[in-house]
Amino acid sequence: MSKRRTDSELLQEGCRSYHKALFAVMQFRREVQEAIRAAVDERINDIAAALKLEKAEINAGLVTYADPATFEKNWDGSEASIGLKYPSRDGDAKWGIYFCFWISEDDGGGVSLSVWFKEPGPAIKKLAALGVETNDCEAWIWEPVGEAAAGLAAAIDRALDVWIDVWRKVGGISQFLPSRKVGKGPTNA
Repeated sequence: MSKRRTDSELLQEGCRSYHKALFAVMQFRREVQEAIRAAVDERINDIAAALKLEKAEINAGLVTYADPATFEKNWDGSEASIGLKYPSRDGDAKWGIYFCFWISEDDGGGVSLSVWFKEPGPAIKKLAALGVETNDCEAWIWEPVGEAAAGLAAAIDRALDVWIDVWRKVGGISQFLPSRKVGKGPTNA
């Protein structure tokens, strides 16, 4: 019978510091989400006007987000994102907006503001025509965080400047959304 190796450096260090590392990850998520929320709250009037959505509707539907939300066996550690998403309901959503810090091995860390549509129609084409990065169903703004002390806050501000400007030029998101009942908030049916 072969003996399993149980003395790896990672295992030894983990036995001493796992709880501290897990707390640091949780605290980092919380602080990033708070920084993004503060920036969104500060610019909510401009964001709502540019998107042509009600400010109260956005505030009510904006929730914290992390990917991966839990640590799974199949997560390879190559990328992760932390932030806020809207609308808060996922199950049968037909569209969504994300305000996130996104990091990967290849691109480093940055702020990503994105929108996705289950059925994009003309939305992605209009956004791409303004120079926004796109794929078949998603469009995004990317601002690198950088090394400066105010890196995250400055990147959020730069991304929001572009985001608001793009949505003003496009004429808001509401024109691309599935039928909505006035005063009832986002419809995900």
